[in-house]
Amino acid sequence: MGTSKRKLSSEIKKMLKNKSLTNLNETAPEISKKILSEKILNEKFDKSDIIDNSIRIIHRQFLSLQSSGFKGKSKEDLLLDSITQQEFLEMILDLIENDTTINSKILEKSLKIVMCKFFEIDEFEIYEFAQVLFYEIVYQILLGELNDNIKDIYDELNYELIQKMVKNMTDRIMNNNVYDKVNEFIDRKISLRKVLNEISIQTTNASFGEF
Repeated sequence: MGTSKRKLSSEIKKMLKNKSLTNLNETAPEISKKILSEKILNEKFDKSDIIDNSIRIIHRQFLSLQSSGFKGKSKEDLLLDSITQQEFLEMILDLIENDTTINSKILEKSLKIVMCKFFEIDEFEIYEFAQVLFYEIVYQILLGELNDNIKDIYDELNYELIQKMVKNMTDRIMNNNVYDKVNEFIDRKISLRKVLNEISIQTTNASFGEF
């Protein structure tokens, strides 16, 4: 695993080397294609049944929170009570782990991030949750590979700006074509592999945007 990561990091730096900041967007599709390879996407998204089961458990628990609360507290209360909010999230992760083991650290991290976001959304909608989750996983994969590699080549860029660049890239890749596939995955009409294939196809649209 460590050797693969070092190899990928070296390949990314070669793509970036000798590219001026004004021409950096030219490399975006090639770089994102390299990072979001079939192998990496399959590894980071984990197995189809794991991500499907996780989303459905979260959906049920958020609907229960909305109607019945948690430990005598409403969803709105949990927004102001970080301790009980954390207990609620850990309870959900325990339910998921009771059924299966999450092997991807990025998937687990993204589940937590997106669940926290959905405390602030009035109505929990499973398609919207799935779309935001898939977006977050792709963002975390790209950020993990680009954050330090871009900084190493371009000293003048700070991490905040690099995160903005990665967000711009994710925005371009995670478009309506991908979200349509995510919805079909939630409806169990297509496999996870077909969603990941679409993500890989959409890397042709990748851009770091204006920075």
